[in-house]
Amino acid sequence: MMSMAGGWFMVVYSESISVGNTEVVLPGIGSYVGRAIDQKDIAAIGAAIAAMMAVILLYDQLLFRPLAAWATRFRLGGGDGGVQVVEPWFLRFLRRTRLISSFGDALFLAARKISYLKLGRAVGVARPSSSSGRGVSEWLWRGFLVVVFLAALFLVGRYTYETYAMAEVGHVFVLGGITMLRVMSMLLLASVIWVPLGVWLGLDPVRARRAQLAAQYCAAFPANLFFPVFVVGIVHFNLVPDVWLTPLMILGAQWYILFNVIAGASSLPAELLEVCRSLNVRGWFWWRRVLLPGIMPYYLVGAVAAAGGAWNAAIASEMAQWGDVTLVAHGLGAYIAQATLRGDINQIGLGTVIMCVLVMLLNTLFWRPLSDFAARRLKLN
Repeated sequence: MMSMAGGWFMVVYSESISVGNTEVVLPGIGSYVGRAIDQKDIAAIGAAIAAMMAVILLYDQLLFRPLAAWATRFRLGGGDGGVQVVEPWFLRFLRRTRLISSFGDALFLAARKISYLKLGRAVGVARPSSSSGRGVSEWLWRGFLVVVFLAALFLVGRYTYETYAMAEVGHVFVLGGITMLRVMSMLLLASVIWVPLGVWLGLDPVRARRAQLAAQYCAAFPANLFFPVFVVGIVHFNLVPDVWLTPLMILGAQWYILFNVIAGASSLPAELLEVCRSLNVRGWFWWRRVLLPGIMPYYLVGAVAAAGGAWNAAIASEMAQWGDVTLVAHGLGAYIAQATLRGDINQIGLGTVIMCVLVMLLNTLFWRPLSDFAARRLKLN
């Protein structure tokens, strides 16, 4: 359910898009919001938000909540910490309706028969191949890959040299650094807010279950529907776009941190928590020796997902529009968005490539070493 937020985000963003002189408008809530922004119709924005809330609540109740309850039967471990899982009303409806139950049994029987069909040729005894022949083919394949890589590198280098000036490439890298600073600052702010709250919620099984449901719902909502509301406030109070457009990047991605921290705190062994209470372990020592090692793997998963969501949202959040007023913040997302409006494919490609390079560097130099450190040092023994 949380992963669908990215899909909703891109659907809303891409249903009304302009590339140079070409404008693509598809019927849907995204194009509806785009027209409401052009006409400065805040009531229409509110109607779109209400409609999306209703749609997400509908498929949460009819699809994800029954699937989540049904999936608990496959859980390994000691159950749910003494908390009885409440069966959703729609799942009870499906199980108690004879017609739906009969249809489900027939569908399951048909799927089972299909799964038993023999596809492909029967696996026989493989003949042992000579090691020398396998070694030669492996070296030929590696050589072919090296040639393809060098040829691609040469073509990319020649295209870059003929198309872009080094000053422009350096300027775009600086803009990428500004966007990276925004991403990391928003992750830090979200962590400061949601890690303590997520631990408090996760240590109580009842609170954890309710909070996870709420976090799932908030994460599934496309945050860019709220962008016009924030932009109205920025325009009305004449705020600085470089500062006040930044929180839009983490508006939807922050829920990944909360959800995973709650899951990490909920997974702490009850025996360990009981020992800490008996020995009166509290304060920074409790965080450093118990909580941080326990939740760190979960937190890193949420932080990496939130960082990816913030990078995606940068293109939509660093340049925002309300009627004839356009707010632009300095950054790589605004560079790509402005190039898209002009229809400049070269600048779009340059901005996209540099964003990919920065994300890979961030993963290689920061997130992966931090994950290795957490695996080595921050773990419960």
